[in-house]
Amino acid sequence: KADDIVSWLKKRTGPAAATLSDAAAAEALVESSDVVVIGFFKDSASEAAKEFLLAAEAVDDIPFGISSSADVFTKYELSKDGVVLFKKFDEGRNNFEGDLTKDNLLNFIKSNSLPLVIEFTEQTAPKIFGGEIKTHILLFLPKSVSDYQEKLDNFKSAAGNFKGKILFIFIDSDHSDNQRILEFFGLKKEECPAVRLITLEEEMTKYKPDSDDLTADKIKEFCNKFLEGKIKPHLMSQDLPDDWDKQPVKVLVGKNFEEVAFDENKNVFVEFYAPWCGHCKQLAPIWDKLGETYRDHENIVIAKMDSTANEVEAVKIHSFPTLKFFPAGSGRNVRRQLTWEVSDVLFCAWVWICPTHPKPAAVCNLLQDLEDLETDEETDLEEGDDDEQKMQKDEL
Repeated sequence: KADDIVSWLKKRTGPAAATLSDAAAAEALVESSDVVVIGFFKDSASEAAKEFLLAAEAVDDIPFGISSSADVFTKYELSKDGVVLFKKFDEGRNNFEGDLTKDNLLNFIKSNSLPLVIEFTEQTAPKIFGGEIKTHILLFLPKSVSDYQEKLDNFKSAAGNFKGKILFIFIDSDHSDNQRILEFFGLKKEECPAVRLITLEEEMTKYKPDSDDLTADKIKEFCNKFLEGKIKPHLMSQDLPDDWDKQPVKVLVGKNFEEVAFDENKNVFVEFYAPWCGHCKQLAPIWDKLGETYRDHENIVIAKMDSTANEVEAVKIHSFPTLKFFPAGSGRNVRRQLTWEVSDVLFCAWVWICPTHPKPAAVCNLLQDLEDLETDEETDLEEGDDDEQKMQKDEL
């Protein structure tokens, strides 16, 4: 946004904090933005003031001011040095308390610069995902329901107990732009209002409350149990189709994945796909041919799983399509991840992982198809995999 660019340029080309010589200047700064931080220091060269300026330099998207004017102290009712965060929502202002250091100030700003409950929109998404708080609880609530305000108030009432720990986010489940988010959590519009919690660390993990009760007490109980480590991740699964194993490419869902993929007597090659993914659609006919080629080999299974509707603890999917090979044998082994741009030779080598297994001539017909699908994008390999790839090609 233009305002964000202007704010960033001002921070980079001017002082980290504007000097506020009188009450009028301070009032103008407070009114200029939704969130403003002002440092009140009778001695602007003090160590505390220096720490404040270091914090101001580290924050690009919030205006900072600094003042030693007695009029400014009086206007904002401060009798001693301090830092105040002013905002146009919730309680309106937060006074910093504690040891005034750069890190403590940054934590204070992080905890107080977002609303207790923030609505997910195109405009707020960067603040939500770009913030320091990586645990989010989401309320999927249609604005059209009669008790909309009551449920939102309950959610907000619970939020105050987890400031700085969990970000409370409200999503209008009626809005067409949010339907993909509902799909991601395995929710349908008619199932809302509903609450889900997600962590955005190295691995994205979802959690679901035991109860559909959306009172403030139940939401607080759910959040406390999560922070105490008493909630297990929620893994989505479709119902198992009756004919899941009748076609050459077997259909996996969350409920049968472990049983099939980690069968000690089978080599299992799985495509994790998304129904809307263009690359997945291109790969589909080739995957079907691969399944047809190996349909009569008892120790090889070619399978697929819709990863938008099914999740498994053993495999985390970050892109579509993703290909993984689960070799026969004891232990829960998973061969390294492949993407659909993998070379044709390596693609087939994964199926031929068993050295005694014959290489059907029919597979040769797949090679040209795979060449047509390949792109210039390099396949990510685990460290040290280059030699393994060369060995596999040499063997073939």
